[in-house]
Amino acid sequence: MTSYRAVIGLAGHVDHGKTLLIKALTGITTARAHEQAIGMTQDLGFAHFDDGQGNTIGVIDVPGHERYIRNMVAGLWSLDLVLLVIAADEGWMPMTGDHLRLLKAMGVPRLLVCINKCDLVSPDELDLLEESLLERVMDESGMVPDIVSVSAKTGANMAALHAAIVRQLRDMAEHHALREQAAPRLYVDRVFTANGTGTVLTGTLQQGSLKVGDKLRLYPADREVQVRSLQAYHQSVEEIGAVCRVAVGLKKVPHKEVTRGYCLTSATGQCEAATHLIVRLNAESLSTKTLRTQEVEVALGSWHGRARFVPIKEAPINELPIKDTRLARLIFTSPIPCFFGQPLAIIRHGSSELLHGARIVWCGDIHPARRKTLHALLGELPDPLDRYNPATLQLGLNGYVLASRFDQQPAQVTPLADWLLDNHWLAQSRDQLLATLASEPLSAAELATRFGIALPVIQALLQQLKSEQLVRLHHDKWQPGSGESEDDLGEEAQLVLKVVRDQGKEGYEPGKLGPGGVALDPFITRKLPAALQQGLLRNGLQKNCALQKQLRNLARLQYLVQLDGPIYYDTALYNQMVAAVLAGQQVGDLIDMASLKEITRLSRKYAIPFCLRMEMDGWVRREENERRVLRLPQTQDALQQEPA
Repeated sequence: MTSYRAVIGLAGHVDHGKTLLIKALTGITTARAHEQAIGMTQDLGFAHFDDGQGNTIGVIDVPGHERYIRNMVAGLWSLDLVLLVIAADEGWMPMTGDHLRLLKAMGVPRLLVCINKCDLVSPDELDLLEESLLERVMDESGMVPDIVSVSAKTGANMAALHAAIVRQLRDMAEHHALREQAAPRLYVDRVFTANGTGTVLTGTLQQGSLKVGDKLRLYPADREVQVRSLQAYHQSVEEIGAVCRVAVGLKKVPHKEVTRGYCLTSATGQCEAATHLIVRLNAESLSTKTLRTQEVEVALGSWHGRARFVPIKEAPINELPIKDTRLARLIFTSPIPCFFGQPLAIIRHGSSELLHGARIVWCGDIHPARRKTLHALLGELPDPLDRYNPATLQLGLNGYVLASRFDQQPAQVTPLADWLLDNHWLAQSRDQLLATLASEPLSAAELATRFGIALPVIQALLQQLKSEQLVRLHHDKWQPGSGESEDDLGEEAQLVLKVVRDQGKEGYEPGKLGPGGVALDPFITRKLPAALQQGLLRNGLQKNCALQKQLRNLARLQYLVQLDGPIYYDTALYNQMVAAVLAGQQVGDLIDMASLKEITRLSRKYAIPFCLRMEMDGWVRREENERRVLRLPQTQDALQQEPA
């Protein structure tokens, strides 16, 4: 016995008997009381039936009248199979064609034509109708559907319809198994509150699985939510897989903050909340429609609303006229949840006319300077998109992409940390980084901003260059050259180095500790944010011996200079002050203490230890209250850099 889950829908012209057909198939009346009173379905209706082998098949009844077309498309996005219902006594009607075109635009994979009310026509008339409908459906959709004639009123041939539905769905069972392994995806079509449960969302779980306790993300709000309860076909369950109608109870989510069109998925579901989309129009609509900028209505998932439609033109070449492409931009007033490759319908604003069926090929806005490159990449996309990995687009546009986005590494790329880098882009970016740093040392964040490259990628590139001894980190700035690089220091050493540098010309005196020398140094606590203070405590730097060890080691590595006291200075600051004192002097000149304090702007407390260190380093010699210059730096810039 084949196990599967599926959801089907019924579409077709108003009053062709869809609701009665569902009752005959499932035993459930989907029409609400007010809809029964007027004899017209206005919103989505839901039912289900058993296929005879223990598998439950969900059924969605969609409105047939054109004024409810927006509700109709909300039910189409997740269906495995649609029954296009046509009354035998009326045949093909305007909304029949409209619904068929919408089915194709929304990506419904399979179609079954159901001729209802066969008891109202003769067998000969029914044969002619079946033949004409088959030809028309093939012409307008490209599908070759099964056709089943029934009477929902008398029950005639309902068993054949049931068998035809089950046969088509079983053929898709393997495809369903693959979809259940994907990230969960559920577009919301109803929201309500229930006593003891709180906010409840209903929709079709189109892929993946859900279980009670799951932490998911709700888009476009992009907020984390947790599943409190699950129901499938009026039965409480702990876990459920696609494809299935599901009611999901959420913890601590006010029902007013969710509406039809929201999407529930996981953090890895690759859903984006976007106000800009680029779509590729289905080819069949281009031959009959004139492309122009206009206000339209868009239906995707269970969402529908207004957007601005902007055709993307081909750039002129050698004075040739500008040509339309299959690409268009959709601009929304607020973010909508969407996915790469997702089908959507573009409807003429204020009517039920389908302008275009399309697929999403890019989510989000892009800088105008990069649009030409993106449009060229989008023009080369395959058709269909089902097996295309959108990470390939990111790689082509940016030159890099997270390695986790690929199951198999593509060709012509280099893995680096968590990333895959295009080989040509990698060589070009390395050259640009080295050329830039040769003229101006910059931090990783400054480089990321200047080149428009993600900070983690810049950091990975810098580490690669450092491993080749081409760059090093000094004072949080990357510069050319080999030698000690500050990012090689341990966490504790980097914290202590930061504290000393932040002290500036006041110098850092480690002796100011609490009773017993075990309290965290107050100079450290007042300089560091709470997280870093906790890091010092965690790593034992609150103890005087550990702190002294780090300071001595940093002085040995020439990151710090120890003055008498002991007082610690940043080496670069010390060298700058030495250069300032010796600027304009000649060997043999005398410098008095007053001049030295004025140049360095040091108080006597720090000026004397500073002079003693200059004497120790051989720059000056004390003669009574003055210092005689013994040597000078070879260039004025020589002392600006920390010794390697």
